[in-house]
Amino acid sequence: MRTPAIKTPLEDTYVYLIKTEEDREAFWHWLSEQNALAFDTETEGLGFHDPLRLLQFGNATEAWVLDPHDNPDIVETVFTHSAAWDKLVAHNAAFDVIAIGRMLYRDNPSMLIEFVENTVEECYDTQIMSHLVDPRDERDGGVGHGLKPLSDHYLGAGAIDGQTALKNKFRSLGLNMTTGWKQIDLWDEDYVLYAGLDAILTARLEKILVEKVFTELNLGDQFNFDCKVAAICAGMTARGVRVDMAAAKSTLAALTGEEVTARQNAAFYGVENVNSTQQVAEALLVRGVELTEKTETGKWKVDKEILSSLDDPLAKSVMTCKAAGKAMKSWVEPILTQGGILGRVHARIAALRARTGRMSISEPALQQLPTDDYRIRDCLIADEGMVIIAADYDQIEVRVMAYLAGEDAIISAIKSGVDVHSSVAESLYGSSFTPNQRSLAKGAVFAKLYGASPKRLAAQTGVDEMEAKKVMAALDRNYPRLARWSKNTIEKARFHGGFMTTPSGRRLPVDRGHEYKLVNHLVQGTAADIFKNGMIDVHKEYGHLLLLPVHDEIIMQVPEYQAEEIGAHVCELMGGVLGEVPITAGYKIAGRSWGDAYRPKEALIA
Repeated sequence: MRTPAIKTPLEDTYVYLIKTEEDREAFWHWLSEQNALAFDTETEGLGFHDPLRLLQFGNATEAWVLDPHDNPDIVETVFTHSAAWDKLVAHNAAFDVIAIGRMLYRDNPSMLIEFVENTVEECYDTQIMSHLVDPRDERDGGVGHGLKPLSDHYLGAGAIDGQTALKNKFRSLGLNMTTGWKQIDLWDEDYVLYAGLDAILTARLEKILVEKVFTELNLGDQFNFDCKVAAICAGMTARGVRVDMAAAKSTLAALTGEEVTARQNAAFYGVENVNSTQQVAEALLVRGVELTEKTETGKWKVDKEILSSLDDPLAKSVMTCKAAGKAMKSWVEPILTQGGILGRVHARIAALRARTGRMSISEPALQQLPTDDYRIRDCLIADEGMVIIAADYDQIEVRVMAYLAGEDAIISAIKSGVDVHSSVAESLYGSSFTPNQRSLAKGAVFAKLYGASPKRLAAQTGVDEMEAKKVMAALDRNYPRLARWSKNTIEKARFHGGFMTTPSGRRLPVDRGHEYKLVNHLVQGTAADIFKNGMIDVHKEYGHLLLLPVHDEIIMQVPEYQAEEIGAHVCELMGGVLGEVPITAGYKIAGRSWGDAYRPKEALIA
């Protein structure tokens, strides 16, 4: 007997359930008539290890929802014979494919990684398409990249809000958006309707975005490139990094002790809550510390930058307490939690997180680890017989900026192998420049890159604002093409508006009133694509060894006896030429632990 279909709020659109043998027969018949297939999943949560609950397939008018555990033959047929479909369509394919792959290949990590990489690359991912059309999030004035806001914008589906209905259902059952996903009845009508609508909306959205990306904007090559990168990133998520549980527990204990001691010290100086800016500011003023900056609301500013500039024990205690707490909550505890399941941490790697196309890592955010504390990285180690190496691009953003600006003086320094920042310092101060002057010259270059003011440069380098102005003016005089390119880019953005593109064709929006940011966005976007190109080339040779992309570094594990050989070859693969500008990379062998590369000498001796 067929299970009754659910009528959706969309006209002539239905969600079918697969619960009986008659349902299965009807689905197989429907499937045989499909050329394109949209799919989506429901899981118990957003974590890597959260199990799959429902799987749904659909087109623009119909969706079929099934329990994949009761229908493994359907799952296997669709995803291991995907050549039968002209296209598989998904929104954020990496998430769904990993969940499906974990069900199919739970006990075969190698097959899981292969399945994830191949399937993600094949998918017509509407989230990637939306990023190519407009990379901005909703908070930045864009449409965003979530299925709901995209559907509202492109499909006029404002009345179709399955998530709100589901939230209301969770609330009526005493559940919340954290627990509800795994506790709601599998065949609850609101839950199934929400699941099925996602597949239908994805199918409809794909038709519109394909037209925009491939025809209107001619970004088909960029889409294929981004799909390849997404597949590599999903493969790294599936592979994971081995956790040293003993080191992680030791680090957690050490950080706990630091937090407790620092909190007690802060309380001694009158601060009961280190997160209260008012308490911290008042206690510092009582101690005679001079505060000079206020927030827009008129309160004293005591952020990390200001606290780090103060030579005061209270400021140090507040910073230590906050840093230890963040390290535990953001990194060590998630590493321990995941490591306790299968011995590895599987961070989510997003190939297109920032508007410039840069990647990001979450759950946990391994791109944001503090550089001055090796202990968190000590929790992550290579597999047996392997060591971790890091291959890092050399001053990639400065090289890109020199190329875009056509600044011959900087390009000549790069081509001759001279340290760029030393070359800039020499041009500003002469050949007898000091380390502090080199640091200031480097800061001025990055201030130009990021559109920072002399005031910001002064705060970051410890000089007064007048000195910062002099340095930035001297930089403009000595490197006129750099100054001209920066000015022309801003003026062009201001008067033409809309979108500008990187050399690779990636679209970057111009935000009115913030045109100065475009200088940095062009550099970052170009550098991001160079990094991704390098990662693709490395993956062709050493895909099975890739662990993480961290800023401009590729983190890998390699056989210990081949570390030098592979490290050198990886740098060759990453290198190239951008116009006349050499793009180079270097590598370092960390050791068995990622933290070995960051361990200070005194810790090595100890």
